[in-house]
Amino acid sequence: MQHGHHPSRVRSAFTLIELLVVIAIIAILIALLVPAVQKVRDAAARMQCGNNLKQIGLGLHNYHGTWKRLPPGLSWTAPTSYYTGARHSWFPLLLPFVDQEPLFNILPQPQTQNLGWTPWFSTQANDPAGPTRVVLSLFLCPTDDGAFTQTQPWGVFTMGNYHAFFGGANLGQATTLSGGKRGAFGVNWGARLGDISDGSSNTLFMGEYLRSRGTSNDQRGLHWGDQPGYGHIYAALNPNTTSPDTLYTGYCNNQPSLNLPCISGDGGPNNTAASRSKHFGGVHVLMGDGVVRFVNQSINAATWQALVTIGSDEAIGDF
Repeated sequence: MQHGHHPSRVRSAFTLIELLVVIAIIAILIALLVPAVQKVRDAAARMQCGNNLKQIGLGLHNYHGTWKRLPPGLSWTAPTSYYTGARHSWFPLLLPFVDQEPLFNILPQPQTQNLGWTPWFSTQANDPAGPTRVVLSLFLCPTDDGAFTQTQPWGVFTMGNYHAFFGGANLGQATTLSGGKRGAFGVNWGARLGDISDGSSNTLFMGEYLRSRGTSNDQRGLHWGDQPGYGHIYAALNPNTTSPDTLYTGYCNNQPSLNLPCISGDGGPNNTAASRSKHFGGVHVLMGDGVVRFVNQSINAATWQALVTIGSDEAIGDF
């Protein structure tokens, strides 16, 4: 029986129009997918940022458990003359309470609430293996792409995004406040939890701040320091305000488009810095009870300022 011959079927190639349609569909899918992925990444980074602050809060409470008070916001051996004598921030004192005791042990001893040590020009800050240049992820908010370290003739120092709130409007006021008008942190001052008559859940301990982009004339975020923006911030201005921070004279790199507006201030008294972040709409803050909250940048200014004081009996509204 003879079978007829059937020619093989040859599938034709894609036409140009078909290729263009496929490419268009892929482009549309990518356009839809990328924002969704970015939102997930942003949410994860924001969550990590808050978790870091939570861990720092645990460290502060452990410090309080040991020393029966919070660490001083900054330590000056000669507070009436600002920069005479040893000086440093709360940051090195907290290290052993956030699993960084080996770093702390490299610093001058004895291990007290005031190290009697100035980081600038110190042996530790100029040692290539020194503690001041060890970057700790716990103190970095992943949404901020600022510098990790700051290099100056007086040493190399790590940067951080979490700073202590001081009472008052500026560094000058922080040196003179007393009683309930103080913040939980201040100059040679760290509150006892029993001092906080406003209630620890109504008192700001720490908030976010942005790191500099690394230029030599911008040390914002240098949490070893003792200036506004270098370890501590204020509530005189709302979070993420467009008003400029007033920074130590000669160290303002004004970048308002990056939420880093500033003007050059003086040697200390009138300098101030507001809480700032890369998050949309607000900043993370650590309350005195250890709870981390996200505060909208449009918070009522009076409420924001009242949250800093430890016992001034102000009316604190919703936030």
